[in-house]
Amino acid sequence: MSNACFINLNGFLYIVLFYSTPVLFWLIYKIVFYALSKAETAISEISQRVSAFVSESAKSKTIHDESTLLSAIINHLTTTQSASEANAFRTSYDRLVHSMEPKSRTAIIAFLFFMADTKKSGTPSASVDPKNVDMLMSAGRNFFSNKITSSESYQNVPTASFMPSSQISSSISDNQLNIRQRSYHSTVTNSSASRDDFDLHVNQRKLAEDLVQEVIYSFTGIQGKYLKKDIISGGFKLDTKASTLSATDAGMLIRLAQLGYYHNHVQSYTDPKSGKGPMGLLGQGLVTALKDELTKYYGMVAMLQEQLNRSKQYDSAEQITLMKVMLWIVEPMHRLQWLNTICEACQEKKGGDLATIVSNFRQNGDPMVKSLVNDLLLATCRPLKHMLSKWLLEGEIEDPHSEFFVEILPDVGIERLWSLKYRVRTSMLPCFISNKLANKILVTGKSINFLREICQDTTPISGKEDLKQHFLSNKDDDLVSFIPDTKLHTLIDNVYYNTSKKVLDIVVDGHKLLHHLQAMKNYLLLGQGDFIGTLMESIKSQLDRPCKELHIYELNSILDAAIRSTTAKYDDPDITNQLTVSMLHDFHTDRGWDVFTLHYTVRGPLSTMLEPSMIKYHMLFKRLWALKHVEYVVCSKIWKDMICHAKLLRSMKQDLDAITYPLQLYTSTMIHFIQQIQYYILFEVIECSWTNMLERIEKARALDDILEAHQEFLKDAHDGAFFNKNASIFSTMDSAFAACLKLEKWQENFYDLCMKELNARKAEEEMIRTSGAKGKYGLTADKRLERDQERKVFEECLPKMHCDLKVIGKDFETHVRTVLLALASSNDHNLQLFGTRLDFNEYYKKRDQNLEAPLSFGNIRHSSMMMQRQRNSNNRYNN
Repeated sequence: MSNACFINLNGFLYIVLFYSTPVLFWLIYKIVFYALSKAETAISEISQRVSAFVSESAKSKTIHDESTLLSAIINHLTTTQSASEANAFRTSYDRLVHSMEPKSRTAIIAFLFFMADTKKSGTPSASVDPKNVDMLMSAGRNFFSNKITSSESYQNVPTASFMPSSQISSSISDNQLNIRQRSYHSTVTNSSASRDDFDLHVNQRKLAEDLVQEVIYSFTGIQGKYLKKDIISGGFKLDTKASTLSATDAGMLIRLAQLGYYHNHVQSYTDPKSGKGPMGLLGQGLVTALKDELTKYYGMVAMLQEQLNRSKQYDSAEQITLMKVMLWIVEPMHRLQWLNTICEACQEKKGGDLATIVSNFRQNGDPMVKSLVNDLLLATCRPLKHMLSKWLLEGEIEDPHSEFFVEILPDVGIERLWSLKYRVRTSMLPCFISNKLANKILVTGKSINFLREICQDTTPISGKEDLKQHFLSNKDDDLVSFIPDTKLHTLIDNVYYNTSKKVLDIVVDGHKLLHHLQAMKNYLLLGQGDFIGTLMESIKSQLDRPCKELHIYELNSILDAAIRSTTAKYDDPDITNQLTVSMLHDFHTDRGWDVFTLHYTVRGPLSTMLEPSMIKYHMLFKRLWALKHVEYVVCSKIWKDMICHAKLLRSMKQDLDAITYPLQLYTSTMIHFIQQIQYYILFEVIECSWTNMLERIEKARALDDILEAHQEFLKDAHDGAFFNKNASIFSTMDSAFAACLKLEKWQENFYDLCMKELNARKAEEEMIRTSGAKGKYGLTADKRLERDQERKVFEECLPKMHCDLKVIGKDFETHVRTVLLALASSNDHNLQLFGTRLDFNEYYKKRDQNLEAPLSFGNIRHSSMMMQRQRNSNNRYNN
């Protein structure tokens, strides 16, 4: 810019300062510097036009009508420019109405209209010079867009001190200068009150900007002049310097600083050094999502800071106040508040437990909260999705922090792979994965390991490629869905059934699973009747001996002989070869019956599935074998010996009738009792449960269906054999069985005594017959005396034997009545019917008034007390 032009410009501004109001001066100042940015030639023209306006305004006392000026300007813009320009001016005018006093506003509109009209003569006119419109309207829009208020216009108004007198144009005479100086001093005197108001507004604006800056600092956890951090609560509190603030400003500071408190808490959860955040890979996923939320939050704070800086730099009429900030942070405050609540609930959580806690927050009616929680949940479950894909596709577990709901037990050997090596960790199971789906996931990975490590089968499985592609597609919503019919659920079901079918075909067809189950039922659960009877008859003499005198190879040879002599020899050799004799841990007082058991060996893939069930088979075999032993003793030993000796001792019938009659009665009751128990367990329990198992196996679609049916069969067999809750009933039955075994010993002693007496009588008769044939007279006195003494001893032993028999019979009858009372008071309808069958002719019911009374609470309680008393007496007896 030339020196002359610069001198003219300063002189022009100096003149304007004398004859214009501060608001008009600021507007003219803006227009001049806008012209400077365009071209130097425009300065002189604008100077002349502004000088003319100032001179005419000083001379004229006309009061312009604001509405008339506004209508003229709008008509001018509509005719010369466009309707859009008129609408833009009208919008700017509406903003000006709310931010400036009427007097200053009218002056500005009059000035703008005068500058646009070259023929201005003091009143509004419609004649306008179009060549000046563009420059004027641009300056006017710039002015209105900043929305300057009357008080704000004073802030950066240049004063005369910025314009030295050496640069005043020499064309102005001293007389004119003095006149204008006097006019200027008059204007300054009249506007002194306005300048005081201006200074007050400036200070208030500065304070408001400082408070907003203070709040912005607190949003990121930084303390400032008025807001200090509270070490105890972690929030912000007002410093003593805030005492100069008004109660409204102080309250709003505290309210806005709450957002910084939430920010600090959420940020502390993302810091691993704080020890508050979640743990494991899923916890890292949640922390990543929290950091993303904080990044968005920091962007909001940065935008707020940028607007504050722009307001300071350009003196914008739209001042940023605490109230506006309060409105802007409503959503961030709500969002951070929920983030803080979620973080507090997730402290020191991991794995599926963490995913469950986050997922529970989805049960909210607020769409924003649901969207926020869903984003956090998806980020949290990404590591879980990776673990799930590795397990379902490769059978591998990548779980360094024990977060996956499928757990591997490293201490369990490969022979227990199917039954014990893998299991569901329920504490890590997310709420959006059901127990049924978790079991399918477990079986799928377990099947892959079973095929690869046990069966050495690595052929591809149908459906795995589709599942892999779905995992690679990053569709995370399917995993966390509560609706079990998503594409992911369908693909998991498909892989599960395909994998299970492949395992099922290998185990059932290739390794004859059902044949081995049938064999274990026949041999370990006494289903092969002729084999069990032959083995019992052949091995009884061995098992009656002390266990230390037994030899395993002798028992195995007896077992092989029993197989060859029965229909068991027609079974598959692969099955009969698995049957061996096993001896349990023994004590020095045990007999063979206490330690003997049959063992069925399963090898290969079947061992991983059936080996854990062998314990239940051995328990059932021990109980059934003991029952079979008692049945053999009573039916085959006692009853057979009684029939055989009845013919031999027919000559002694008169002497023995008092004993043989109760012996037959007790034996028949024992036979009925034992056979009914054996029938109930072997047929009504085991055979019926076996039939149900076969029906379920026919419908099985996976190997686990067969194993589940098998486990249910064993459970029913255990319950039917009076294990578990009915163990007290069988303990009473054991006491009755012990009475049967005592009867065997008594019978042996009794018949030994009887046979000894029978042989003595036969010897005496033979001696008499022999001596008579020789012509001698009978027996000598010594022989007769000796024989009389033997007869006397025999006759004295019979009452004692009779008394012992009655004790055994009474003991047995007492135990039977206790069993019947327990069965009658049971809640199981089948056991009640079983008790009725044991006492089908009401023999015991007529002899026991407790059995005659109807079932009531008192009788049930009395029966329980009797059973407890019986158990105590049995324990004392055993000890």
